Amino acid sequence: MNRWYLLLVLGICCISTSAILVTLSGVHPTVSAFYRNFFAALIWLALYPFTRPFQVAHRKAEGQAAQEAASPRLAFLLRGRHAAFLLILQGFFFAIDLWAWHRSIIFLGAGPATLLGNLQVLIVSGLALFFFREALQKWFWPGCLLALLGIALLTLTRGIGQAVLPGLIYGLVTALTYSFFLIILRLLRNYQITPQQVLFWVAAISSLFLLLPMAGEGTLTIPGRAALGWLALHALLSSVVGWWLIITALPHVPVAVSSTLLLLQPVLTSIWGHVFLQQILSAVQVAGIFLAVAGIRLATWRRQ
Repeated sequence: MNRWYLLLVLGICCISTSAILVTLSGVHPTVSAFYRNFFAALIWLALYPFTRPFQVAHRKAEGQAAQEAASPRLAFLLRGRHAAFLLILQGFFFAIDLWAWHRSIIFLGAGPATLLGNLQVLIVSGLALFFFREALQKWFWPGCLLALLGIALLTLTRGIGQAVLPGLIYGLVTALTYSFFLIILRLLRNYQITPQQVLFWVAAISSLFLLLPMAGEGTLTIPGRAALGWLALHALLSSVVGWWLIITALPHVPVAVSSTLLLLQPVLTSIWGHVFLQQILSAVQVAGIFLAVAGIRLATWRRQ
């Protein structure tokens, strides 16, 4: 059991560096969003022979279907138009998510932008009520109010980015689109598709969608070597290794524990921003981070 906890924490540490590496790349937000996905898709293709032991369907299949699920020749190919449609839709929402989040990082700073993105857990609860008729938790609304109070303390007291209001708007767009991303991820459980396939196709499809705003913004350029190096490291560390560790460990860790540990991400990102980017947080802002995390946890808490 301890091994799975360790893998989960390591994965969270990896993805918590995402906003830091995006900032260090120093490129246009849309450019950084495109290249992190482009590099992640290439890395997944290169890693496929080593991920084959994990290429097991979520649901047991028999006969030819089972052979296809394990066949290396099929690699990341998909079976079924419905799964392909859902993945295209998921890549679309993820492209918007990154387009907005990379801007939120500029306006608010690494830690606050990451915290706003994590509001998706509250939005997903509401969407689950609508799509899946799941009842909200007892403390959902008090937790939401607590989280909003924490975010107010974090963003309205003293901005550490360029502007608070645009950062808040981009951050809320991030949380909303990421919520739809996760809802579609849940729907994909009904299909014979592995987590590695999902991560590959989301990276590939979202990078294609991001070419459109890059063309419109006039940013269809290749960054310098240093910037490409930071973005490649980001793709490897966060988009591939981090999420690979997380999806490997999650089935072996209780839901209550994993959901709590995942809230370490905005806290760790704030720490990395303080250490590596000199994005100094005031005592009130630190209190806001912990208050928001506590509110999110309260809103999603349930008895084991």
